[in-house]
Amino acid sequence: MRKGRVLVLLIFLVALGYALYQYTPIIKKNGISVIVYSPKGYFSANKEIKIHVSDGNAGIKSIEVKLVAMNTTIELAKKEFSDNFVKEFDLNFKTNKVVPEGRATFVVIVKDYSKNNYLNGFEKIVKFPVVVDSTPPQVILLSGTGRIAIGGTALAVFYAKDKDLKSVFLGVRHDGKLEKFKAYPAENIFGNRHVYMAFFTYPLSKLKDYSTDIYAEDMAGNLTIVHIPVYYSSWKQKVSRINITDAFIRDKVFAILQRENLPLKENLLSDFLYVNDVVRANNTKRIREICSQSVDKILWKGRFEQLRNSEVTATFNDKRMYYYKGKLVDIKYHKGYDLASIRNAKVNAANSGIVVFEGYLGVYGNAMIIDHGMGVFTLYGHLQSFLAKKGEFVRKGQIIAITDTTGLAGGDHLHFDVLVDGYYVNPIEWWDSHWIKTHILSVIDESKTRLSLINQ
Repeated sequence: MRKGRVLVLLIFLVALGYALYQYTPIIKKNGISVIVYSPKGYFSANKEIKIHVSDGNAGIKSIEVKLVAMNTTIELAKKEFSDNFVKEFDLNFKTNKVVPEGRATFVVIVKDYSKNNYLNGFEKIVKFPVVVDSTPPQVILLSGTGRIAIGGTALAVFYAKDKDLKSVFLGVRHDGKLEKFKAYPAENIFGNRHVYMAFFTYPLSKLKDYSTDIYAEDMAGNLTIVHIPVYYSSWKQKVSRINITDAFIRDKVFAILQRENLPLKENLLSDFLYVNDVVRANNTKRIREICSQSVDKILWKGRFEQLRNSEVTATFNDKRMYYYKGKLVDIKYHKGYDLASIRNAKVNAANSGIVVFEGYLGVYGNAMIIDHGMGVFTLYGHLQSFLAKKGEFVRKGQIIAITDTTGLAGGDHLHFDVLVDGYYVNPIEWWDSHWIKTHILSVIDESKTRLSLINQ
């Protein structure tokens, strides 16, 4: 009798434990997981909604997506499953419904096939506030058709307006790549906070399949792309033969390797190629980093000045053929101008700006970089000493340094670069007052005229 009661009690306890586990949420917890990848904070009817749902304990029964706005519930999607075999599901869709813009609540409700929760199954509700914005930014091109020489510079002026503008830039597509150029606010020039200026270049390319566009995106992910018609031409390329000697490698290359704390390679040629390829590429990357931030106003005025009393010994995009013991070993393209004057010549600032770098820079030796505003920079290489410091504002013509043979220079001269957002451009344009007037100043004046028509 006693054993029977114990058995009955055991059976009851087992049944009770099973019931507690299987039909109540006391032990077995809600296994539904909901991850909302988008929207995040902002909602646009033009953008895809991405939600991942999973249930480790039971199959998913239904997924419902809603938007609650202005005391109105708008059903965006509803998915029901006829069996309990679906353990996870990705819900990706665009809503085709008109949704009132403004503040709202995004809601996801998921139910499963569990017999738990007193036979009602589990339910998971995820909700969070969003700002509904389905209107793309307004973009109007002000500068009209552009003209550019490959490797040269052009200016685009445009109007971009959105209450929640996230990013705006100018993009140049070529060879399957998108080169981004920063758009700078130009309120101080145009008196309108929605006007932007972007200097850009067509990087040197063999395919020449360039396409120029303005990209403006708001916080909700709405994107406006406006094409800029640009006509381009090419420069005539100069080819130079440079003979590399053992003495040059021991004198110049070894000094760079030592300064960079790099070991010597297996032979002299390998030392030269490493510096000319790897170190040079690292220097280019560093220069682009330095030139990634620029003040949003024009600091320069008029044409840029060449090194005084100097002769040009190498030009932009010269094709340099490097020979070692009569054999072609490397090819590089010169990205600036080499200017020769007297030994240890005084270097004048090409135009007014702020010194953003002065120090050692690999193949450039001692170098200085000046920010002239709106993404325009000049670089001065192979210097001996600096007469201006980082952070200092210098005026056009001010003596800022002394030339020498530092870096990979074969003789005393100044290596001079002009860069736009870190991309090398042809300095000869910036030395030309007529080019400055027709390609920059006139573009600004024409853009002011078009802007006045918009403001009417």
